[in-house]
Amino acid sequence: MEISNNKINEILKKEHNLKYHDKSELIDVVWPDFVEVEGCIVIKKNTEKNVEINIEHIIHQFGDRTGFEASESHVHMIDISNTFKKYPLEGLKFAKKLLEMWSAKLKIDFPEYEFILILTFHDDDTILRFHRLRESDETWININNIEEFEEGIIIRKV
Repeated sequence: MEISNNKINEILKKEHNLKYHDKSELIDVVWPDFVEVEGCIVIKKNTEKNVEINIEHIIHQFGDRTGFEASESHVHMIDISNTFKKYPLEGLKFAKKLLEMWSAKLKIDFPEYEFILILTFHDDDTILRFHRLRESDETWININNIEEFEEGIIIRKV
């Protein structure tokens, strides 16, 4: 349970300038708002009031919901911090912690679903993405043959 008084609620509603982050609030990356739309779980961006998708277009463009989620619900570490552009291994370390946090948040928000989280490290960037595990769709990447993947990869099923 959480309760708050009117004073703190008014303070939290006030507009504020970002002091420490250049492109987005770090908290929105670490603990994002995940939403379900048309059976797809995606990251809600701060600019979106309501998330809407055209599922027929999505299926046509991506082949299935899994492909859409994996494409739509990802983050590049170099987009989070200029430090990660300079020091890609620091981005990888951060992404590994982010993987743990997203795993927990997805299970809290959607305990009835299973997810595949995929962390990939390319020479200069780390990408974290996820998708729901569905019986009707293949996984976005062949999780039984990751040694043949060109980049470094961590896959977590939650």
